[in-house]
Amino acid sequence: MTDSVPTTNNTYVAYSDGLERIPPDEEELIAKIVEALRRNNERSFEKHQHAIRDAHSKSHGILRGELTVYPDLPEHLRQGLFATPATYPVIARLSTTAGEIRSDQVHGVRGIAIKVLGVSGPRALNDNHNASQDFIMVNSTTFPSADVRAYAKSMGFASALAQTPDAVLKVNNVVLRGVARVARPLGVELPAPVALFARPNNYLLGETYHSASPLRYGKYVAKISVWPLSDSVTRLTGQRVPLGYDAHTKAVADFFRSNSAEYEVRAQLCTDPAVMSIDDATVDWPEDLSPHQPVAKITFPAQGAYSPARRVYGDDKLSFNSWNGLADHRPLGGINRLKIRVYEASSEFRHRMNNVKRIEPTDISELPD
Repeated sequence: MTDSVPTTNNTYVAYSDGLERIPPDEEELIAKIVEALRRNNERSFEKHQHAIRDAHSKSHGILRGELTVYPDLPEHLRQGLFATPATYPVIARLSTTAGEIRSDQVHGVRGIAIKVLGVSGPRALNDNHNASQDFIMVNSTTFPSADVRAYAKSMGFASALAQTPDAVLKVNNVVLRGVARVARPLGVELPAPVALFARPNNYLLGETYHSASPLRYGKYVAKISVWPLSDSVTRLTGQRVPLGYDAHTKAVADFFRSNSAEYEVRAQLCTDPAVMSIDDATVDWPEDLSPHQPVAKITFPAQGAYSPARRVYGDDKLSFNSWNGLADHRPLGGINRLKIRVYEASSEFRHRMNNVKRIEPTDISELPD
């Protein structure tokens, strides 16, 4: 921590605009990345004759639920959305983060996007007509690229990966899991981007999801995570999903046909930016320096999680963007500055090519059954 970084009670780092370091060539790099991803979007459209997201393209469930902010939180946790005890309706989309529609037997990163409705307050962007807060999370504590420059360097690999057949990727998963098993007793860790594909193919509903990169947390800075809470989902943690092309989608639909689920929202506040980096998204924040502290609960009742109407609504009409939300939860770091441009470009292309009007829901009744 530098002397210029203020803290509160010598514990939690206070938010300030000076926490971020913006490289002079970042805007130029972002423009090149957006153009490269547009070409990927065009290739996907030619393949599917339908525009899909350039990340998180395959969904596994569109859920209706409620987020309840816990009462009696300490001051450092009573920030932004979590400042006052309240219950908000939410829409959540479970997904695989690849920019291609693949078999669920291809291992990789899984995600959840959560849209909290009825949220009031100053906005991160000039979109005061919106009244929602989006949190986009993955089942990894970090992002594969440190910053915009590193992401730009990885574009060639990512493009090749998007065009690799499922069968080849499945073989790679098997090989990488074997390498990881051999390397682990020797104290050797696979590089983070590679290790993601060596992970077991576990049930989505038993996973823990993380913002991976930091965001403003009112007066402070934090990473946000969502953890399985009820027995119905904690028992799925670490359990392998069955075989099948749409195994995750089927498992989610089967589960919610007769089960409810509870998850806990937790905040990990930054205590030392020299160790808990704001700008390098590959850095894991040590839990011994700052534990994940509970702030709210999300409840999903039993429901039809993936009806045709919900699939169309979630995949074609809705957009999720971590910048759609309160100024108190403004995303931080270069990867998030990249996302604001990438997500908007992808959404604009998808809705325009599919001739579907983009919507921002204001009431949970807009989500089809």
